[in-house]
Amino acid sequence: EPTCTDADLILGYLDKDFFAGGKIKLNYDKAAKAIEEKIAKKLGLSLTEAAHGMYHVINVNMASGVREVSVKRGYDPRDFPLIVAGGAGPIHAGMIALELEIPHIIIPKESSIFCAAGMLLSDLKHDYVQTYPGLLHELDPEDFKKTVFEMEERGRETLRKENIPDDRIEVVYSLDMRYLRQYHEVNVIISRDDVEKGDFESIAKKFHPMHDKLFGYSLEDVGTPIELINIRVTCYGKTEKFVMREEEYAGEDPSHAWKKKRKVYIPDVKDYQDVDIFDGHKLRHGNKITGPAVIEQVHTTIFVPPQYNLICDKYGSFTMYLKDKEEEVLRRVLG
Repeated sequence: EPTCTDADLILGYLDKDFFAGGKIKLNYDKAAKAIEEKIAKKLGLSLTEAAHGMYHVINVNMASGVREVSVKRGYDPRDFPLIVAGGAGPIHAGMIALELEIPHIIIPKESSIFCAAGMLLSDLKHDYVQTYPGLLHELDPEDFKKTVFEMEERGRETLRKENIPDDRIEVVYSLDMRYLRQYHEVNVIISRDDVEKGDFESIAKKFHPMHDKLFGYSLEDVGTPIELINIRVTCYGKTEKFVMREEEYAGEDPSHAWKKKRKVYIPDVKDYQDVDIFDGHKLRHGNKITGPAVIEQVHTTIFVPPQYNLICDKYGSFTMYLKDKEEEVLRRVLG
């Protein structure tokens, strides 16, 4: 079956002899055959048209995914840089950003292991939940306090076994509450002081505005009772973080990283062009690539569309930006 990788290979974004640094050889002929038989012939398209159609649909689908987690939550994606993870992500990022009108893209040096690195650097987190039904104003403050702190101690003990010292443990307390006879609960963060004192009046004052924010109304003025459903305790173990090494500025000239030219499909002109190919491992802080171009690394390939330039920052990551936003982005990247 034709895949995303097959389309990227046919369009010239991938080098069949340099996939995984040359350790895995891609079969151009089989990729072409799969696309021709399964897509091109059935739609009356050429091989190139079919491969580009696949590439375009993939990009549009991913752009829709970005809209799902941004626009539908009230955020304008144009206000944020697009951070690209994965081995194949940087091949598609430029076109996704154009679809969303995002002017600034950040590609970590090792984007293929970005998620794994994030997992290893993440703080440890343990969530505990205890069903504790009752009307807020009728709860026993001492029993409430005892229940919460027993949950907290379980979390602290687990983190101690994971070699997290007490001074690097943080605890967040929250309650799932609702107005009496409602169906949906509202999760409200409370303070340690609220727990210590069993201060249910303070807790209620936190609940009313949160309900108003989420549902557009509050029943505080009519005195509707508040019902507690669950107690939640989250224990965080702060892990040690490494300090990223900064590189010295090496100038704009990227010629030392130039590898060759290769025919690469340019979506805007609907044709192939001879495009400069660079070795991403040799690029240094300040080196600037003018699009269109392709940057190859062992585990990642970056396609720089004609509308974009790219610069290597002081941490070795790549910043791709719209050419008409160059002054603004360079001021941020280069300081």
